[in-house]
This record gives sequence, structure tokens and C-alpha cells, in this order.
Amino acid sequence: MLKTMLLLVLAVFLPFAAQAKEYTVAPGDKIHIGVADEPDYSADVMVRPDGKVTVPNSGEVQAVGLTTDQLKEAITARLKEYIRNPTVTVTVLGGNSKVFVMGGGVKPTVIDATQHATLLNVLTSLGDISGADLRNATVVRDGKEIKKDFHDLIVGSDTSQDIPLLGGDTILLPPTASNRGIYVVGAVNSPRLVVYREGMTLLEAVLEAGGFSKFASPNDTRIVRQLDGQEQVIKVKAKKLIRDGDLKQNVVLQGGDLIIVEESFF
Repeated sequence: MLKTMLLLVLAVFLPFAAQAKEYTVAPGDKIHIGVADEPDYSADVMVRPDGKVTVPNSGEVQAVGLTTDQLKEAITARLKEYIRNPTVTVTVLGGNSKVFVMGGGVKPTVIDATQHATLLNVLTSLGDISGADLRNATVVRDGKEIKKDFHDLIVGSDTSQDIPLLGGDTILLPPTASNRGIYVVGAVNSPRLVVYREGMTLLEAVLEAGGFSKFASPNDTRIVRQLDGQEQVIKVKAKKLIRDGDLKQNVVLQGGDLIIVEESFF
């Protein structure tokens, strides 16, 4: 009953919380960069999984986590190296309709999330996935894991493990090797697979993923770890680490850890 009530409350309040935020650019967004009287510097571009956009004839600019006004300012600053007093407009042409595939088990890929896109369709479109650990693969949606058995879906043809995919979903396919990377997803500025180093800590991994976004709730950070075939969840109050220097919160990571940073709704 309590769970049902919580879901009803979220269903009512989440749309209003989302509307209260100014839209920020996300991976997979299609953006028009317009530069007055400079067609060679104008184009429709896609925001890449690493959070950057390529501005024609002038290089890359970090885009994820910025509002359109902030991105316009960043692009304007870049173009001043090439154009005198550039007049720039930035328009989001399409929201996040992409599914991201990442992890050391496959090459990072961006796929269109059509209304017919399913987990099985995407996995079979990837080609050789023999280097991926299907037993420990997962889908991350809105900062939360959706647990499905990829091995049973692919090898055992168990279609009960198949699910429809939505824009913004991330499929994490870890490598079979023991020395895996660290996955950092959720409310960070540049969600990514971070190369694991012996002794790496939570804060180091988050900083390599661009740091906490302005909508992050650092105290609602968790580390999901596979240990002897069992899933272990470590809750971290990262704000205490940043604000108070509480080093107990700076957990030492293991290869293959998944760091999920929740958004703050207020």
C-alpha cells in the first residue's frame, strides 16, 4: 500500500517538478546552431554521448547540462576566435530520442529509440557481443536500474526478459574481463564509462564524468556492486564529503562498479 501511495504521489508531482526546471541539453538532442551571415559556421548537430557538440569549422564545445542560453554563450566564446562579434542562436530541434549502448563489452553506440525499439532488437543489431558479460548487463532509465537477464534473452530466447526501450535509456554491457571500468550515470554532467584505476574513489570517478550536475542530489548517490554473484548497494552521502570533508563517504571503488546519482526534484 505504501509503495502504491508513493507511486501516485510521484505521478502527480513529477510533471510539475520537471516543468519548473529550465530545459538542459542532453545526449542525443538534435540542435541547430545558427550564426548570422556565416553559413559555414551554421549547422544541425547531434549531442554526442560524451556530452559535446561539434561546431562547424571551430571545434568542440561541452553541451550536456547547459541551457540553450548557456550553450549559446559557450559557442559564441569559441567562435570569437574565428569571427568578429558573432551573433549566435541555439535551438533544440528534437529531444532525447536515443538509446545509448556503452561498456567495455562493446563499442559505444547511439541508436534511434523508435516506438518499436526493444532490448532484444537493439542487442541483436550490435553484431558481435561475445565480449560482453550478459549476466551482469543492465538497462539504466532515469537513474534507476531495470534488471533483466540479457543472457537468457539472447542465448535462451526467453522473451519475458525483453522490454520496450525509451529515449534516454542506457544499456550497460560490461566486459567479461575482471578489470572493468566504472559506470557513472544519472545527474552528472557527462555520463560515461570511466577507466578504472587501482585505488580509485567515488569522487575521482564523478569528477571524470564532469562532476555533479546542478540538478543532482549528491546525498542520494549509490554504488551498485556485483560481489560473488550478489548485488550490493552502497549508499553514499556525497554532499557530506564535498561540504564537510567526510572522507568516509569517499568510497574506494572496484572495477565494474555502477555509480548512480539521483536528481533533486526541488
